[in-house]
Amino acid sequence: MRSAVSASQNAANAAGTAAGQYNQTAGDIGANLIPYETRQLFNPQGMSQRDIGAQMTAALAGTGGATSALTGAAGAEATRTRNPVGFSSALDDAARQAGRTVAGVGEKVAANNANVKLDQQKQAGQMLGELYGSSSRAGVGEGEVQGKDIQDMISANQTGWLQNIEGILNSIRGAGMKGVTV
Repeated sequence: MRSAVSASQNAANAAGTAAGQYNQTAGDIGANLIPYETRQLFNPQGMSQRDIGAQMTAALAGTGGATSALTGAAGAEATRTRNPVGFSSALDDAARQAGRTVAGVGEKVAANNANVKLDQQKQAGQMLGELYGSSSRAGVGEGEVQGKDIQDMISANQTGWLQNIEGILNSIRGAGMKGVTV
């Protein structure tokens, strides 16, 4: 019986140690991850300025080239024909189209950045919720294991001549009461 008590005591100690180690690891991870995710939840970073600039450049590269080519061709034709007024409406329209394109690209990039920020907030909220749930479940689970191990130790420790006599007396009392109705 002493080996059962010892085994239960060892199991309870091991469960307590495991719970402490899990809590320490969770604390170390949480010390870095929770502040980061909290910042992302309340102030998402979105895309970097470099990424926004790259998107704008890529989207507007064709527009600038087309407008520049049209302006050059109109200038050459005006010089050749000596009629600079003939192409002014085409140049004005090209400038308006380029302006619309720039505005449209800017709106798309800004909307994309807003969506990235919303995704970052959503992911941060989910991560914080998962961290809280994992931490709670792990702590409760290890506490239950340790409690069961302690209860097993107590049960295993209830042996010996005094506990045996108590068990016999309880059995006799139970047998004597079977025919009695209350």
